Amino acid sequence: MAKVKFDYDLFCGQFPHIKLPSMGELAGLWELAEAYVGNDQNSPIPYDPDNGVHTRRVALYLALAHLIQLRQLTANSGLAGRITSATEGSVTVSVEAFTANSLNAQWWSQTNEGAQYWMLTAAYRLGGRMYAYKESHPW
Repeated sequence: MAKVKFDYDLFCGQFPHIKLPSMGELAGLWELAEAYVGNDQNSPIPYDPDNGVHTRRVALYLALAHLIQLRQLTANSGLAGRITSATEGSVTVSVEAFTANSLNAQWWSQTNEGAQYWMLTAAYRLGGRMYAYKESHPW
């Protein structure tokens, strides 16, 4: 399978609402997105542009958009986690820590693009089922 190459113009066209960071930071976040998703022949997410299969590119771009937005959201606050409540007078913010049994769904669901990535990749996260018995149950 081919490797997805980052296309700046295509990314900007798909995510016009995202304020892009510097080119150096963008390159670093692209590498991080590649580390999360995988971008080689060992990746379970298919990419075959010659046959119109672009699923890995979509997943990588969603992951990158998610990472950019998280970087911008946490740049000044340093908060990590889901904001559960916020008050304006005397400024109060409560953050819920991520639970270990979520398989990272909470981290991805912090942004719209992350939630879309999580749903897109569900088929590649879930393993197959193996039933180890000789005869099937009668009903």
